[in-house]
Amino acid sequence: MKIVRDWLITLVSLVGLLLGVLLLLSPIPVGLVVITLSLATLLCVNQRSRHLLQAARSRWHKINRTVHKVEKLLERRFRRLWTVISSTRPHNDDHSG
Repeated sequence: MKIVRDWLITLVSLVGLLLGVLLLLSPIPVGLVVITLSLATLLCVNQRSRHLLQAARSRWHKINRTVHKVEKLLERRFRRLWTVISSTRPHNDDHSG
């Protein structure tokens, strides 16, 4: 049952990403909010997305610095999301980029 739930959440997150990209064309920047929520949901549910984020953080130091700044902001308010994002830290992470 958990697998079905995770697949449904992944599907809804992917549709949200597509919708967010389309909403970027609107004069109101609601597309950024939809994309952010979809990515956060996808990271919490999908192991493959966490692996891709970890690979991106290992390869591109600027992305790693940016995500590290986001981690600091999330630590107190969104504990679950902070745990998921901090688990994607590269193994050789020094936070200095």
